[in-house]
Amino acid sequence: MESYVVKITSKGQVTIPKALRDKFHLLEGETAIMIPVSEGVMLKHELNPMRNLRGILRQEMDVEKASRFIEKIRGEWRLE
Repeated sequence: MESYVVKITSKGQVTIPKALRDKFHLLEGETAIMIPVSEGVMLKHELNPMRNLRGILRQEMDVEKASRFIEKIRGEWRLE
């Protein structure tokens, strides 16, 4: 497992490394939840139904592949 060293400022702030922000789609201005766990703290996205899922998936989704998959599934579910 990778690890990252960060400094805690006098205000208790840390900077989340860019690699982690990118990997977990953490965007500027979002709110998050910090949960105490036995090993330390866990940072999670706040459960927000208004979050733009399309924006999260934009870089990961292969639109052509998704379209082929949808058509395949539709074909399997057609009533005869």
